[in-house]
Amino acid sequence: MTEWQPDIEGRPGPRYRAIADAVVEAVDAGNLAPGTRLPTHRRLAQRLDVSVHTVSQAYAELSRRGYVAGETGRGTFVQWPRRELTGTSVTEQRQAGVLDLSVVRPVTGPVHSQRLRAAYAALAADSDHTSMLACRPIAGLPPHREAGARWLGRLGVKVPADNVLVCNGAAHGLTVALATLVEPGDIVLTESLTDHGTIALANVLHFRLRGVAMDGEGMRPDALEQACATQRVKAIVLTPNLQNPTTATMSAERRAAIAEIAARHGVVVIENDVFRPLLSEAPAPVWAHAPEWVCYLTTFTKSVMPGLRVGYLTAASPLQHRMAARLRATSWMANPLTAEIAMRWLDDGTIEELIAWQRREMTRRNARARELLAGYTFAGQREGLHIWLDLPEPWRADNFAQQVRLRDVAVTTLEPFVVGLGGEPHAVRLCLGALLDDDEVERALTTITEVLAVGPEPAYLNV
Repeated sequence: MTEWQPDIEGRPGPRYRAIADAVVEAVDAGNLAPGTRLPTHRRLAQRLDVSVHTVSQAYAELSRRGYVAGETGRGTFVQWPRRELTGTSVTEQRQAGVLDLSVVRPVTGPVHSQRLRAAYAALAADSDHTSMLACRPIAGLPPHREAGARWLGRLGVKVPADNVLVCNGAAHGLTVALATLVEPGDIVLTESLTDHGTIALANVLHFRLRGVAMDGEGMRPDALEQACATQRVKAIVLTPNLQNPTTATMSAERRAAIAEIAARHGVVVIENDVFRPLLSEAPAPVWAHAPEWVCYLTTFTKSVMPGLRVGYLTAASPLQHRMAARLRATSWMANPLTAEIAMRWLDDGTIEELIAWQRREMTRRNARARELLAGYTFAGQREGLHIWLDLPEPWRADNFAQQVRLRDVAVTTLEPFVVGLGGEPHAVRLCLGALLDDDEVERALTTITEVLAVGPEPAYLNV
C-alpha cells in the first residue's frame, strides 16, 4: 500500500508549515481522502530529509487546523476540517463516536465537579486572597511548599519544605530538572521505551537521549551499568511505578541497584513518580536509596484530575537554587490558585478521597480488561490507568492502530515512546482511564478483541 507524501519543494516559510499547507491543499482538492493514514513521523522525516521534530510540528499544526485526527505517533488520519463534536464545553469536545484509548488520564465523575465547586466557593468566600495576589517566592508560597513536603513524606520522600519546589505539573517539573542538570549535547539516559514528553524535551533542550534496555521491572541494572561505564552520562530519567507505556514497576531490589549505580558513577537520577499515588502499596522510591543523587518529582494530574496541574519537585540542597532559577525562567512561579486548591485538599482529606475513588474505579476497569483480553499477552497493574498489549503475529502496531481506528477506537502505538532505532516489540497502549464509563470500556475492548481475532487484512500485511 503506497503512502501519500507531500511535495514541499519551493514552498516559502518554515518547513513544518510547508508540510501542513501541502496536506491542507491535497485534502481541499480531493487528492487526499478522509481516513487516509499519513506516514509516521520518522518515515516522513526520512523521505523529506527533515527532522522528526519538524514533522511533529507539522502534524500538530494540522491537528490545530482540524485536518487530522489523532495525536503524534498513534496513527495520524486525514479528516475534514469541520468535525462533529459532542457537547459544548471544552472538556467535552471529543470526536463524536470515537472511543479514545490514547490518552493517559484518570477517570473523572460527578464527585470531581462537586469538589471543585466547593473549592471555588470556599476561595471566593475567603477574605484572605494572599495566594491570588502573590508573585513571589518563586519556589512557591510557604504553606504550599509545606503541604507538598507533607505529601512527599507520605510517598516515602521525607524532606523539609525548603527543599520543595512547587511546579505546574510533572511536565514542568521535568523541564526544570533537566534544564538545571544538562547542557546541549549532554547524554541523558532513560528507558528504551519512555514517556514521549522526555523525548520532546530532548528536542527542546538539545541533549542526546539514549535508551537503556528494559525487562519486566523497567530499566535493567546491567544495561545501565554498561551505559554509565562507556559514556559520559549527565542524568538518568526513569519512572519506577506504572512506567509509561509498559506499566513496569520496579522491585525494591531493582530500585536499590539503580540508585547504587547512579551514585557510584556520579550521575543524578530524575525519578518521575507521577503514577505512585495510584498504588495502594509500592516499594520505597529510588530517592530513599541515594537522596543526594536523586531528584524526585510527582503530581496529581494522573491520580486526581488532569486539571490539578500541581507538581512537587525536590533535589539535594546544592541544586535547589539553580532549579528555582529555571522555574522562574519557565513560568516565574507555579500557578498559586491550583497550588492553593491542592493544599486545601491535602489538608481536608479530599486528595485522599479522590485517589481512593480512582483506585476503585481502575480496579474494576482493569478486572474487566483482564477478562476480555484473556488469551492475549499484556502487562498492567490492578490500579493503573493503562495497559500494554503485545500484538500477536502477524500484526504490526501501526496497522493494528489503523484497523481499530476505522472501527472508531483510538490507541497509541509504540512509536512515540521509542528511544533510538528498532528492536522493540509490536505493541499498543490502551488507556482505560480515558473512557467515560464502563459501557465505553466494554465496547472499546470488545472491538479490540474482535479485530485481533480476525487478523490483519492482506493489504496491511508487511510483505
